[in-house]
Amino acid sequence: MELMRVKNMATMIFCFFVILALNAGAEAVKMAAKDKDRTAVESDVSGEGCTLEKFSVFSKSMDREIKVIVILPPEYKANPEKKYPILYTLHGASAPYGTFSEMGPLRKALKTKPMIVTCLDGDKGSWYLDSANLQKDYSNEEKKKGAPKLPPVKSLFTTFFFDEFIPCLDKYYRVNPAQRMITGFSMGGFGAFHYMLLKPKMFASISSLSGAFFNLSEESEGAKRWMTPLLGPFNQNREKYEATDLFNGIKKCADAKEKLPSIFLHCGTEDGLLAANKKMNSCLEKNGYNCKYLESPGKHDWKFWVGAIEGVIDFHWKTLQ
Repeated sequence: MELMRVKNMATMIFCFFVILALNAGAEAVKMAAKDKDRTAVESDVSGEGCTLEKFSVFSKSMDREIKVIVILPPEYKANPEKKYPILYTLHGASAPYGTFSEMGPLRKALKTKPMIVTCLDGDKGSWYLDSANLQKDYSNEEKKKGAPKLPPVKSLFTTFFFDEFIPCLDKYYRVNPAQRMITGFSMGGFGAFHYMLLKPKMFASISSLSGAFFNLSEESEGAKRWMTPLLGPFNQNREKYEATDLFNGIKKCADAKEKLPSIFLHCGTEDGLLAANKKMNSCLEKNGYNCKYLESPGKHDWKFWVGAIEGVIDFHWKTLQ
């Protein structure tokens, strides 16, 4: 009996250390995953000859992975010594993060206007800002009765873009740092201007389709709907709203005699944001900045954006010549 107890005790001790080792191994794998700046790459060649690479970039600032798509022009692999312009694209609120990568005219244009194009998952309503509040972003499935809800997550997309996203892409792709460009539609147009105003010298050009240019210095409906979860109640956080306001940012740049990159605005004549785009164009002109401004028939939808994307690529390409 005594021998049996000793054997049982030895077995228990052995199992304890096995479990401890397994847990330590799992934790080590978890930490190793966080030490990597991106996950394994899924590569696919589109019908236009471009290579689409999909992966996730680990954001240390947000402690989570952010989905990314990189579109490489058809000639990229055949020119291993060549560095390329890069166009960062930002999707609109609640739109698929890879919307720009699905645009056939964009991929087709890269055959004669070779550049790297990127997409990132900016959540459903981050507005590409750094938020002091934890964001709740529930999917449709999770909204169904009885389904579990996602825990709140950090939303620090300005920090992510400049400190994590750009360095990661520069590390793995042949980027020409003097030829950075940025575009976006709706919320993405706001984000593109937000990033440009923070570091205007970083970008060679900027464009926006149907930009959601809300006046954040006033308690507008758009500001209340979209910005309250990010910046808090307007009456308690007015300074944050005014600091985030794009119109204020442009005036500050003008007062400081800051040069801005080449700018292109395009909006549909049937778009509810047309007035906001007119106001942005007027603000730029009033403050001494040249802007290519275009209105054409269209609504706030995929049909307009995919139809307008070739003009966006043409604009950015011409600014590089």
